[in-house]
Amino acid sequence: MTTILDEKKAGGNPGVPETPCACGAAHLGGEVKETARRFEKGVDRAKVALSEKIEDGKTAANRLLKCGQYAVEDGMEETMHQIKRNPVGSLAIAFAAGAAFGFLALFLPRLGKK
Repeated sequence: MTTILDEKKAGGNPGVPETPCACGAAHLGGEVKETARRFEKGVDRAKVALSEKIEDGKTAANRLLKCGQYAVEDGMEETMHQIKRNPVGSLAIAFAAGAAFGFLALFLPRLGKK
């Protein structure tokens, strides 16, 4: 198998000094430039794709935030409706929850010391 450099040496012109690196270096420089162009195009495509994904993520996050806000508002309205429909049961539940938290507040620090 012969390379460009070998061919240059074998079939050189008489009277012209041989420069084995000139042809190979020019070819190599062209390949480097082409590789750099392809790399730059790839980086540009990656930037565009990444910005699109970030924009999609922002849109999805905003949509999720609005859905969460609507769910909280609906829950608050439903809770107020249930309290108005059944005030005695609501008071009993509130009292039981307060008592449970009170007992936990009293006994948890003591359990931690033992």
